[in-house]
Amino acid sequence: TEVTQAFAALRVRYWLAALGVLLCAQFVSTVRWQMFARALRFEASLPRMLGYYFIGMFFNQFLPTSVGGDVVRGWYLNGGSGRKLAAFASVFLDRLNGLLVLIALACAGVLCAPLDLPPWIPISVWSVAGCGLLGLGVLPALLWTGLLPVHRQRQLRTMLAVLKAPRTLVCTTLLSLVVQIASVTIVWLIAQGLSAPIPATYFWILTPMVSLITLLPSIGGTGVRETAMVLFLAPLGVEPGLALTLSFLWFFVGVAAGLLGGAVYFVGAFPRPQAAAETAGGEELTAYGPIPGDSDQGRAGQFGQAA
Repeated sequence: TEVTQAFAALRVRYWLAALGVLLCAQFVSTVRWQMFARALRFEASLPRMLGYYFIGMFFNQFLPTSVGGDVVRGWYLNGGSGRKLAAFASVFLDRLNGLLVLIALACAGVLCAPLDLPPWIPISVWSVAGCGLLGLGVLPALLWTGLLPVHRQRQLRTMLAVLKAPRTLVCTTLLSLVVQIASVTIVWLIAQGLSAPIPATYFWILTPMVSLITLLPSIGGTGVRETAMVLFLAPLGVEPGLALTLSFLWFFVGVAAGLLGGAVYFVGAFPRPQAAAETAGGEELTAYGPIPGDSDQGRAGQFGQAA
């Protein structure tokens, strides 16, 4: 079959190089996550958070959608501290920052496309960008509606303050840019190993859009990733068998990194986290702490104390 022939023709050194790029990208992603976590008063060391990140990658392989491991990351970061919502907020902010940069790269890819694209591709990209901007605008709008309880408003206000803090915003966005460039490089390296006839600039559209589509309900992105890869490569005349092989090999890069996370999980020095502690009244201890430079930090830091 076409898939078998494409696998047989793979130059393995390119796939190994792609795996190396992914491992480096996960280190950069961990640094980004640590910045958000520290802004929310979590002081876990970088090696420990790197371990959490790889464990999350392991669980990503069989949990729903390509972000299922994020739940595991938040669970580990909480670690029984009683600050479950703050832990998951750090993961949410980390993912949101990366997602916005991913969408921006897809838009840039459409603007700089080396060929005439079928209308549905730019329409898809700009629609996703519009939805992203709309979703980003909904977050502060929730504060104005008064629909949230007071303590939830304070939590959301603190999250937004973290997201908009100048130093955090600039540093995390630059780190996200590095991560997304690495993602594009990974797919390009695999395509080079397969001698796939894909213009280099097209990967700036292909990789972000396929990555976004893998957020749809699936197990580790399986199925939706392959469908999207065939769909986006069809306008270039790439055979479905070659497109599927590229998708499978991209998936296997993630699996290989996930297996490393599995080793960290099963034989590493990280204890299984306990369930988050709660106050006697059932209200979680979710104090995020003051945010430097935030005019509202006094109120944000007053609505609880960390355990």
